[in-house]
Amino acid sequence: MINTYVGNGYAKVNEVLVEFINEFNTTHNIPLDAVYTGKMMMGILDLIGKDYFPKGSSILAIHTGGLQGNKGMSERLGINLPF
Repeated sequence: MINTYVGNGYAKVNEVLVEFINEFNTTHNIPLDAVYTGKMMMGILDLIGKDYFPKGSSILAIHTGGLQGNKGMSERLGINLPF
C-alpha cells in the first residue's frame, strides 16, 4: 500500500490539488473529488512519471465517487471544483 499521496490530510485541499483536479477534468472530462479520487489520480500519474510501474503494466483505477462533496467544498473554501 502506498499512502504518501494524502496531501495535507483527510478532506484537506491545497492549490496544487485543485489545479490538478480541474486540469484532469478539462483534459479527460472526468470530474474528481478532492477527498479521495483527486489524490488517487494525482498519485497514480506521479508514480507513472517516476517509472514506478513496470513497462507494459495495466493499471486499474476505480473512481469511488465523492463528487457530491465538491459543491459544498467549493462554496465553503471559495475554490472551483467540478461537480
